[in-house]
Amino acid sequence: MTVAAVDDLQRVCVKIYAPEPDFDDQLYVPIFHDWVRERVFDDLILFDVADYAHVPESPGIVLVAHEAHFALDRSDGRFGLLIQRRVSGEGDSVESLACLIRHGLEVARRLEQDGRVEGKIAFDTSTLRIEANDRLRAPNTDDGYRGFEPIVRAAVERAFGGAEITLARVANDARDRLAAEVRITASVAS
Repeated sequence: MTVAAVDDLQRVCVKIYAPEPDFDDQLYVPIFHDWVRERVFDDLILFDVADYAHVPESPGIVLVAHEAHFALDRSDGRFGLLIQRRVSGEGDSVESLACLIRHGLEVARRLEQDGRVEGKIAFDTSTLRIEANDRLRAPNTDDGYRGFEPIVRAAVERAFGGAEITLARVANDARDRLAAEVRITASVAS
């Protein structure tokens, strides 16, 4: 595996964490259906909602868009919005990931502001988990991380307007996806 193979990485996931809400996941279903019907995003094509909340360690409630899935997820033991790219993004790996992060932030913000859950959910945009969802291009190895880390760093800095960040490789089983935890410590755009 050469580090350069990571350069064209498009299949990625981003997770934005939130404290576990104190309401039932079924509340998200009508919210997401309304978003699909009302076409609330200018740059996302929403077309379906899937309910996997009854399945243990599932993606939960999923908002399906052409570009990505947006799942209210607990698969890593923590609640959050998991965004998984479905199709190749515009531009190189950095721009594609930055765009995915911006979409995730936009969905999280809109969800926080929806009157049905407003004040009951708050996403922590200072910590992200970013995973390579392509084990061929970005294997969970030291070489894979050396190629993945600069893409993640540049994409997060771009998405957060030049933010100061710290990155750490997630220590997980080599059979799991390569992942990094990102902490945003300051934003130039603030």
